[in-house]
Amino acid sequence: MRTRIVSLLDQIGFGSPPESITPSDPSPVRVAASAVVSVTGLVLLVPNLFPVLDGGGAFSVALGLVGALVAIGLVAVGGLLYYSGFSDRNAARIAVWNLLGVVVLGGVMLAHAYAQNRLSGGIAPSMFTVGNLLAIGAAAHVIIGVYDARRVRAEQLARERRRTAVLNRVLRHNLRNEAQVLAGHADIVAGVPDEAQIRRSAAVLQRSADTVGSLAEGAKTISRERDRGPEEYTPTDPAAVLESAVEHARDRFPETSFEFDAPDDLDGTVRASDGLRTALDELLENAAEHGDPPVEASVRILPDAVELSVTDRGDGVPAHERDVVAGETDITQLTHGSGLGLWVAKTVADTHRGSLSFSETEDSTTVTLSVPRA
Repeated sequence: MRTRIVSLLDQIGFGSPPESITPSDPSPVRVAASAVVSVTGLVLLVPNLFPVLDGGGAFSVALGLVGALVAIGLVAVGGLLYYSGFSDRNAARIAVWNLLGVVVLGGVMLAHAYAQNRLSGGIAPSMFTVGNLLAIGAAAHVIIGVYDARRVRAEQLARERRRTAVLNRVLRHNLRNEAQVLAGHADIVAGVPDEAQIRRSAAVLQRSADTVGSLAEGAKTISRERDRGPEEYTPTDPAAVLESAVEHARDRFPETSFEFDAPDDLDGTVRASDGLRTALDELLENAAEHGDPPVEASVRILPDAVELSVTDRGDGVPAHERDVVAGETDITQLTHGSGLGLWVAKTVADTHRGSLSFSETEDSTTVTLSVPRA
């Protein structure tokens, strides 16, 4: 029996806690969500005990016991929710469903009672009726919340699988191209005695080797960003991060002019990982290598987000690369892109619950990384 219960809990998401969730590492959102469900059960337990303690009729006592058991179950579910495999966001979703059941059903019942003038007397039986039905309604909405959270999680996993499949295709296409370059110039080096040609081929081999190394590093960065825990996102000054990235880009690309612009009275903090800096490094590198100077980096504060933009004067990001990163077109031999820099930036935007967007004018291209304000 115990094995079957544990199996059932695992199936609905209340199995063993993930390694990142321990009592010594509580999440405020998770604690609040668990507390809401448990407190709901405790509050609704009181009116359901009235007929049991008052020694009412057998039917009333039976209803009270059912309601009390359901309320106790809510208290237990609150504890299980804290240790469950649900993300903090989905735990909060379950708690909201629980409150929705209490508020909506309770409001309807009180409105009916008021309309029928039943609040003028016999308050104890009315409290029992309300408490009994609310306990059952809250439990039903918790179940709805659990399945809603599982649906959301399934959609998230499906999106992750699609992104992983796209990333794998990008890597395969780019690695196949570089392998062909490496093999071709290796044959040249092996069969041509001309030293000038050998030097040219050696330079190409070095560039291809650097490209392969960059692809490997980009894939590693994307994987690391997707695996980050909530504790790695801390209050961050985005303007300071962008300014630091610009200074680093000036050192790496001394032949390119970089300009940085941020409001003097800047007041905007975000919760970010160090992946934000990595994404900005990639955008600045892309602008320096593929655009014309000057490269402009700017910060814009919105009511609910901070926009970090990089603008260059060149031809900009090819349309097919933008469409692939945005998921608007499939990858083919002609649309696979030239690297993973934009994918790194897109992954960082997604994991920060932000966005990556592109805009163009006649003489410039702007890539904007938007991150929600803390």
